[in-house]
Order: sequence, then structure tokens, then C-alpha cells
Amino acid sequence: MNKKAVGLFITILTGMLLLGFIAPSFADIPPDVNSRWASIPPTINGILAPGEWANAALVPFTMQMRGRLPPYSVIKTLDGTFLVMNNGSYLFVAVQIYNVVFLNHDFGTANYTAFAVLFSNNDNNVLVTGDQGVGVHTWIGDPTYTNNDLFYNASITYWDYDTDLLNGAHGTNNGLFAWTHTNPTHGQIGNYTFEMAIPLASPDIGYDFNITNLPWTVGFKIWFAEPGNSIDGVFPDNMVQQRSNDQIYNASSYGDLIIHPPYYLTVITTPGGNTNPVPGIYGPYSYGDVVPVQATANPGYTFDHWELDTVNVGSTNPYSVTMDQNHTIKAFFTQIPPSPTVGGVSFYALAPGTSATTIAYGALFGLATVAVVVSRRRKK
Repeated sequence: MNKKAVGLFITILTGMLLLGFIAPSFADIPPDVNSRWASIPPTINGILAPGEWANAALVPFTMQMRGRLPPYSVIKTLDGTFLVMNNGSYLFVAVQIYNVVFLNHDFGTANYTAFAVLFSNNDNNVLVTGDQGVGVHTWIGDPTYTNNDLFYNASITYWDYDTDLLNGAHGTNNGLFAWTHTNPTHGQIGNYTFEMAIPLASPDIGYDFNITNLPWTVGFKIWFAEPGNSIDGVFPDNMVQQRSNDQIYNASSYGDLIIHPPYYLTVITTPGGNTNPVPGIYGPYSYGDVVPVQATANPGYTFDHWELDTVNVGSTNPYSVTMDQNHTIKAFFTQIPPSPTVGGVSFYALAPGTSATTIAYGALFGLATVAVVVSRRRKK
């Protein structure tokens, strides 16, 4: 195919995409987020207390806020932070969205803002009933988005509520959700903070998570909307679709959230040395924790190498183990061979220039001289 034909083909294909004859393809989009272990659960009150989320995975993001009508232009961008951890029973999520511009909307009555974190439970790139999330409208008295549990209604292809006040109860509102605002008055600039706790194994099978074995990967999407301004934004954003709704309802445009269990490190050795920490089982560690291990040889032995999960990883000492799963590290020591002997006499390497060295060399010379004299006498 010549260059003109290739160019014509690309032009036609681009036109078909723009006109909607070919639906744009989706794929899981970055970033992958690895949930860390929460030894102490956070208090869900919409306030990130000092140290409360210190062990969480922290992902900064920028969200493009697009208009809901053609040409779906980017109106503004918002910066935020996504924090996530779990304790095996709950997934804990916090989202901060910074510098939200407040127009002259009355906080209690106007269509102000809407927020949700949406999940594709089995990360199969398809939204089905049972996929769920957590969301809220931040104005008073709205009949929807006032409860924390969301689920995807496949029959009408949108996100609905476990305890939907409009369409009847679908399950139990058994998570926790809270949010705060730095200055909840109209005409001001401030930051939103959202905190949530989502059961990993809910009794509401079909409407909530039912995750009993970790690690587990779910798709995730953060959605922030300003209905009063007719704009929406999502994170992650594949930068292809012009409307955020196209990504909200297409699970293959979600990022991957990997929910990890705690991990443990087993340290063992061969005879001839020790380690710091000493041989044993250590943990729990969060995903991504780095654990240094030092090998020390006993007298007469030398450290040779490490094996990590039976694979030789070299002799760097200390060795740092990244806890991305359960690991076993083994220190290998070898015995120093004894010095060679000649004629029943042991010879040792001595530092040159010492008195001991001089005496040793003199003794060797004397032995050699005696051997020569004896040999000559025998020949006579």
C-alpha cells in the first residue's frame, strides 16, 4: 500500500470515529492503585486527622471538568488526592478535591455538586448489577445521593442506590460516608474532603462487594459533578471521550485498584551465620513496604548469596525485600577452606615487613639449606 493510500485510509478512519460510525475502544487506563494495609481503621467523619491516613496509598490527580453539551469542552481542571487502604473487612477511601470555585448558589437549595467513587467489582470491563460505589449529593434535601451505597442497575444502565428512596430499597446501607468543606458558603473558594468505609464482604450479595479472598482487583472511577454549572469530571480519564458520562458507564475505561492482604516475610539461613532480623517470620507488612535484611558470617565462614523465593538474587548485603506478596529470603554461607599444608608443616600468609614474617622466611631458608646438605651427603 503506497503512502497516498495509507493517508486516505487514516483520514477515512478518523472521520468515521468522529462521526460515531465506529465506537472508540476502551481499555483499563492508568494508574494502577495498590491498597495498603490499615492496622488502625480511620474515623469516617470527613476530616483527615494527622496520621490517620499515613499508611494509605496516596495518588495525586488532575480532573478535567467538561461541559455536558457539545462540543463537551474542558471548562476547568481540578486537582485532588486519592487515598486508599483496607483491613480485610472494609475498603477505606478518602478523596480530597482542591480549589473548587463556588458560584452564587445557595448551598441548601441549589444543584451544587455530586460526588461518587464507582467500582467494577470483578474488573471484567463490563458493568453488571452488583457493581457498586459510594456517592453523595452535597445539597440538603435531595431525594437521591443521600445514602452511601450505590450499585449498577444493568437493566436501565445507570448507578442506583441500595437504599433508593425513589425506587424502593435494594439492600442495606451498611457502609459509612462523611464529607466536609473548608468554607461551605456560596461565592467562596474551598476544598472538599470525602471519607468512606465500604464492606468488602457484604450480606447484600448482588448489590455490594462480596470479596472474601485477597488480593482482589476491582475497576475504579472517581466522578465529581457540578450540576448547577452543567459540568462533570472523572479520574482516571482516558482523554478520548468528550463526555464524562461515556466513561462513567463504560467499565473498561476504569483504572485498576488492587486490594491487598497483609504480607509476611520469612527469614532463614544455612549453617555458618546469622541475620538481622534473626531467622523467623515477620509482619504484617503493607503492599510496597521495604524490609532490609543483613547477613553476618560466623568465624570460619563467609556470606555467599541470597535466595528470594528460591531464586538467587546476588550477594548485596544488606538486601532490601519489597513486600508485594509473601516472601521467603534465605542467606547462604560457605565454610572458608583450611590453609594448605606441605610436609606436615603449615604455611600461613603473613603481612610483609613484620618481624613474624622475617622469622618465618628465615625458618624456611634454614629448612631448605638442611635439605640441600643432606642430599649432597647421600650422593657422596
